[in-house]
Amino acid sequence: MPERTLKLRLLLWLYSSANIAGCALALLGPALLFAGVIAHGWLLITAGLYAAGWLLGRRAPALERHIEDSLTVAQTLDRLDTVIAQASPHLNDEMRQHLARVRESAAEVLPRLVGVQTHGDNLFTVRETVLRYLPETLANYAALPPAFRLNHPLKDGKTARQLLAEQLDLLDSQLREIVANVASQDAAALVANGQFLAARFRQADFLAG
Repeated sequence: MPERTLKLRLLLWLYSSANIAGCALALLGPALLFAGVIAHGWLLITAGLYAAGWLLGRRAPALERHIEDSLTVAQTLDRLDTVIAQASPHLNDEMRQHLARVRESAAEVLPRLVGVQTHGDNLFTVRETVLRYLPETLANYAALPPAFRLNHPLKDGKTARQLLAEQLDLLDSQLREIVANVASQDAAALVANGQFLAARFRQADFLAG
């Protein structure tokens, strides 16, 4: 992962839920001072309130970033369900709908590709997308502070939320094309699908240049 600049690290801290919660709770210090409830030591009390808010607002546990490639199709889909369930609270309705269709496509295409020698490369691409790219992308998105995802422009002036929506839309459409191409046994189209997925979704870090 590329090293983050000092400016970016400061922005992530500024937008973090921990800092926002800390600042909100710290405001009680001056409020109590002006109300006459406290006098001496109000700075220390304010600092303590910030620390308490920071601890309360710390980031939730990180999402799973990888699904083992040694699993059966059924196990893979179970793990995919877990990844989607963990990510759902961080997503809007449109993103959840894309993920639901991605899951449907994976459930339909993976059993068809398993054990078919001519589809080996395509199975690898689909599995890599489902097992590595998707969990890592969702984990990277969820790791960003909510206010940062929504408000801070990243690539091409788009926020992380807009970038994720575009990526899930592309992934959804490509996997549905793969399902159709497997059903019609269109080998050339499958190769094109695989190349697109490999090129488009290689980079899962929203903060990479």
